[in-house]
Amino acid sequence: MKRSFSVFLIVLLMSGTASAQGLFNLFGTMAGGGKDKKPKVTYVEGDETATAEVLLITVKGVIRDGEEEEKMPFEIKQNMVEKLKKDVMAAVERDEVKAVLLEIDSPGGEVTAADVIHHHLSKIRNAKKPVVALIGMMGASGGYYVACAADQIWAHPTSIVGSIGVIMQAANLEKLAQMIGYRHIPLKSDRTPKKDILSPFREMTEEERAMLLSLVDSLYDRFLDIVCAARKKPREEIAKLADGSIFTAPQALKNGLLDGIGYRDEAYAKAMELAGLKTAKLVKRKTKKSFPELLAELADAGSGVPGLLMRLRTMVEADSTPTMEYRLKLPGAN
Repeated sequence: MKRSFSVFLIVLLMSGTASAQGLFNLFGTMAGGGKDKKPKVTYVEGDETATAEVLLITVKGVIRDGEEEEKMPFEIKQNMVEKLKKDVMAAVERDEVKAVLLEIDSPGGEVTAADVIHHHLSKIRNAKKPVVALIGMMGASGGYYVACAADQIWAHPTSIVGSIGVIMQAANLEKLAQMIGYRHIPLKSDRTPKKDILSPFREMTEEERAMLLSLVDSLYDRFLDIVCAARKKPREEIAKLADGSIFTAPQALKNGLLDGIGYRDEAYAKAMELAGLKTAKLVKRKTKKSFPELLAELADAGSGVPGLLMRLRTMVEADSTPTMEYRLKLPGAN
């Protein structure tokens, strides 16, 4: 029996078909069982005997929503937004949770994903539970946007903060295509001349440029409004800082983008202080590892041919699909 199941599993892993993925999801459902009414947590640090809890929520990496297409079994990805929604639910529904420590290490990412995360984190404040954000290596652009959902924003002494702005970019390969004899032939109706806007194989018209810049400016204004509301500062003051500049933690503190500089201990203590607690334990939401999640851990190793193909596909898709982002772009970063 065991041998038969092993052979069956190997066939599934080799096939990479949609039906195999469906079976993986089925195994995950069977392993996960029914939904608990009350979210469970696990101890991280602090006073383990305390009844009051400070929930640890993390936002790390490029901010994006949705799951990538599953072309191979080992490409199962966790959805950042869905994971955070479960964390927020735990913070709101658990009576023992009195405050939240939000640790952020992100250069930003998709505009809408950052806005959705900010929206869900705001529900914790609406539940009258204080949130303290702690920026790790980087809290830039969309990473800082997310931090603005907190009551206070702290950063490590060596953190990079800021990059308030919106970016949209695309390549123009028209001359290169001509050099190698490549001809791109778009088929579009005469009534939709802008249908191939941002095509890498033609120049952008001034009308198209103006239209795209209006979108960028609109999203920039929303970013500015979010920061002004969070920092309780006039728009004119924040606008001087919101030109895409990045700051060290001391500079950001001086410019009013931070409330303090320190490490987890200090941010954790501040969260307890805001909640009126003398003692508490730091906890995180307990997650059950289903079959797909175990496979996801293997995928994170990124080894072998599957890992290489995954990286190649990610790079191609990132360069060929224009996106609007609250994101700090660093040379050589994906």
